[in-house]
Amino acid sequence: MKEEYCDASETIKQSGLARTPQRMAVLEALILAIHPLSAADILALTAEKTKINRVTVYRILASFRDRGIIREIETGHANSSYEMACAHNPVHPHFRCRDCGRIICLPPLTLSQAWDWLAQPADFTVERIDVQLIGLCAECIKKDNGNTVASDNF
Repeated sequence: MKEEYCDASETIKQSGLARTPQRMAVLEALILAIHPLSAADILALTAEKTKINRVTVYRILASFRDRGIIREIETGHANSSYEMACAHNPVHPHFRCRDCGRIICLPPLTLSQAWDWLAQPADFTVERIDVQLIGLCAECIKKDNGNTVASDNF
């Protein structure tokens, strides 16, 4: 669990966005999350705090992503998860279970490790780094009794 948190009100203020109850609720859910959240997770977490619908959640997430407040973790199957992009949650790789879809945060790369990789000559520019390890989580291994046959879920 994170030991420090961003201030939702100040984060929204610095982004230039208006501080609406819906934006505050979405950002607070992401700030307090211990793992990346899907839009459905966020909708469920915010529905009791403020009047919000699925389309509004997606619009808020897009505006936060476009301003660099959050990171979108793409699964390649039209379902993304979201997490804070701040000093309290540095860039890090993720493990995604190919069976249940669970996403687990892995320890971040050190700056020197990332710099060594980025310092290599290349004929491209890096806009973002997204590292995902894909396999089976411990629960799915137990459920499948070690059977690692590909699932139709992903």
